[in-house]
Amino acid sequence: MSELRYDGGDPARALAYFRERRADMRALRRVFVGPEGTTVKDINGEEMFLEGLTLGQPQLESLLKLAGASYNPSTLHDAPRGRSPVKEFEIVKQDPWGHDRVL
Repeated sequence: MSELRYDGGDPARALAYFRERRADMRALRRVFVGPEGTTVKDINGEEMFLEGLTLGQPQLESLLKLAGASYNPSTLHDAPRGRSPVKEFEIVKQDPWGHDRVL
């Protein structure tokens, strides 16, 4: 699989890239939001990096909704607790088994 990466730095285009390339990944498991961008990880460990889509960007909430992540809208853009600059969100929405194989 080729590397899934958006390096443009524009949050709106990063979200559009996620929408276009989401089908290239399997079941999503986690979303990591750091100071440089967001990383979406699937069940096989494949990653998609979206530069520029960080805390404080309104497109982040749209990405989390599209990915099926669990988050609290009132604290979404707050800085992460602890020493790590990365905020982690778990994917809770589950699609039926084999949904990606049905034509």
